[in-house]
Amino acid sequence: MSIGEPPSQGPTDPEVAPVVRRRHGQESDGRARPGRGARRLRRRRTTGWWVAATVLSVVAAGALGWLGWQASLKITGGTPAVTDPSAPDYVAEVEPTPVELVAVEDAAGALAAALIVVLEPDGSGGTVIPVSSRMFVLATDTAPQLELDRVYAQGGLDALRERLGRAVGFGFTSAESVTAAEFVELSDLAGPVEIDNFENLSPAPDFDDPPIDPADAPIIYPSGPLTLDRSNIVDFTAIVGRGENVDNRSLRQQQVWEALLGALQGRDVSGTGGALGAVLAEVLGAEYRFEQLPTVTLPQPDSVFVITVPDEATLPSFTARIIAAPVSAYPGQRPRTRILNGTRDPGAVAPVGPRVVESGGLIASVGNASSFDEPATRVEWVAPAAEAVARRLADELGATAGPATVDPTLADIIVVVGGTPG
Repeated sequence: MSIGEPPSQGPTDPEVAPVVRRRHGQESDGRARPGRGARRLRRRRTTGWWVAATVLSVVAAGALGWLGWQASLKITGGTPAVTDPSAPDYVAEVEPTPVELVAVEDAAGALAAALIVVLEPDGSGGTVIPVSSRMFVLATDTAPQLELDRVYAQGGLDALRERLGRAVGFGFTSAESVTAAEFVELSDLAGPVEIDNFENLSPAPDFDDPPIDPADAPIIYPSGPLTLDRSNIVDFTAIVGRGENVDNRSLRQQQVWEALLGALQGRDVSGTGGALGAVLAEVLGAEYRFEQLPTVTLPQPDSVFVITVPDEATLPSFTARIIAAPVSAYPGQRPRTRILNGTRDPGAVAPVGPRVVESGGLIASVGNASSFDEPATRVEWVAPAAEAVARRLADELGATAGPATVDPTLADIIVVVGGTPG
């Protein structure tokens, strides 16, 4: 069996109820400026696995800790035979954390910028991650190394969604494109906004432009205070500055989003700006923050050029901190993982979730083991292709790892949390 394939017993796991995901209010299926990347517009409330652990500590021993888990996850269902979260063999399905990808186009229909918006499971805010269209994604077996704007130009939104998801290590629960006109609609609603442009911007030359001395290049946007409105917000967001590195461009675009969201506070944006307004409506009016995607610069062989790509070394911990229950960008990217509590400590499972995500897994379901007297934590792989992730997770937890000792389930990895959860 490979990761992502249904088990041999059929497509339906009788222990897990189907998921209903809530989206947009309806039930449905070189030189970066120091400090700006960490600047936070507003603090969202403290939620997540650590709160889950705290709340779980007051729930009756052996219980799944329903309310605590809901602080960071949406959990649905239970088995037809076992509906009590405190009972052995209770299992419930975990709904994916909503992660929206928004592609913002310039006036010519090219990719100007992208946004990753990670929403709180209860719809109360989230995290906004600007992504530069000039960031590269590395080559795969079937696709060449390309900048994101060229990925979008060649394959549209579907290609952007797949290539970016491969590069960052997680998928998107939805993806939408936004036209320049829709972006301007939001700008009109916000009114003029002020930013601090932190470096002079001259347009980067095209390959067929005659060479000129950089000192003679016209400065389109000088450094210092700058007012953005419908006349320039699209162009300022889309412009590629001469000599501007990818991280600085992403930070500059973050200024635009920070100013725009700040001006839109208290306004109904759900019917303005197309998909962008719909996504921002789920963030505005609640607590949210901005994060910068971890990147690294790579020199190109036999060349003086460098490219900026997502940083594979730091993305696992970044993802575990930002997304409680990520999805896969393509079948098999993240092995489906079931976490079972085999102890009488209702908080024992809470620290395991982020380690599953950081190790490369997908949290598919949670529940209770058949016994609450498991002596030690163990990690089992159901799908052979999940063995590497299972072993990595076991190392993280200080647990044993081996092939599954139970009948196949709708999971590629099973974690049974015992008396020593790691």
